[in-house]
Amino acid sequence: MATFLHGFLGSPEDWKPLNIDGTFLTLPGHQGRPLDLSLLEREIPEETTLIGYSLGGRLAMHFASRFPERIKRLIILSADPGLEEGRAERMVRDEKWARLLENEGTERFLESWYKQPLFSSLDPTELIGREDHDPKTLAKILRELSPAKLPSMWERLEEFSFPMLFLFGESDIKYQPIAERLSEKFRVDFIPNAGHAIHIEEPALCAEKILGEIDEYHK
Repeated sequence: MATFLHGFLGSPEDWKPLNIDGTFLTLPGHQGRPLDLSLLEREIPEETTLIGYSLGGRLAMHFASRFPERIKRLIILSADPGLEEGRAERMVRDEKWARLLENEGTERFLESWYKQPLFSSLDPTELIGREDHDPKTLAKILRELSPAKLPSMWERLEEFSFPMLFLFGESDIKYQPIAERLSEKFRVDFIPNAGHAIHIEEPALCAEKILGEIDEYHK
């Protein structure tokens, strides 16, 4: 059983192009859901391969830290295990984004958000349902689930006994240093011709990597 956690602004629909069977959960604070992580913790099945992208990847690592006995395998897409410095600067940036949401609404926020270099290789027409989220709740997510607020998982990852795989886009320049550091101790693989949103930009290649990892585990 594989369980998928989408990223910030996303939805379970983001995973459909991968054509993989599994449980696709909606993150707290998205699509009208309250921002309550305990809801997500109750929904994640026992003995699952947990797969998370970006914010979903960060939350997957934190869930695995709290409930390692419920994890068979962890597959993390385009996610940082956490900040060890620069937290104050990150909080300032996230606060600016949160205020943009509150003051100008979701449409204006999305226009600015996807102009970031992080998403330069992403085709906006491939995005689904981004405007359906409540701007006040999204602002709350930025403040409460920011990497500046969540504890770092770098040391905790070394204690995990289950298999882990980290996937990144070859063109995701911002996350290259994170991938390089992870590769010193963990398995890291790359999706060619993709930036940050690897499962949206190159779904077939991303699915191949994920299914290969799941099949390897079941041999």
